Amino acid sequence: MSYQRLLLLPCCALLLTACGEPSEADLKAAVEKSLLQANQVTSLVLGDKGKIEVVAVHKLGCDKKDGAYACTIQVETKLPVVGSQRKTQQVIIADGPEGWVLVE
Repeated sequence: MSYQRLLLLPCCALLLTACGEPSEADLKAAVEKSLLQANQVTSLVLGDKGKIEVVAVHKLGCDKKDGAYACTIQVETKLPVVGSQRKTQQVIIADGPEGWVLVE
C-alpha cells in the first residue's frame, strides 16, 4: 500500500464521522445549550445554587426526520431543590452552523 493511500484512510474516517446522527456528546452539548437561558435566570435569583446541571445524556435511538433527527434520550440532571432526576424524552435535533441544536 502506498503512503498516499495510508494518508487517505484517516481523512476518510474523519469525513465519515461528520455525517449521520448525533452522538451522545452532541446530544449532551445541545441539552446544556438549551438550558443556558434557564440557568441564567435562576442564577440571578439563587446564584450558582440555582443552576440545573446536566449529569449525563444517554442516546436510546435516533430516526432521521425532515432534515433533522428525532432522538429518544435519557437525561440525568441535578436540580437545586429537587436533587437528581432521570427522565426519558424525545427531542428533535438538527446540525446547524454552530453545531447540533435542539429544535423547539
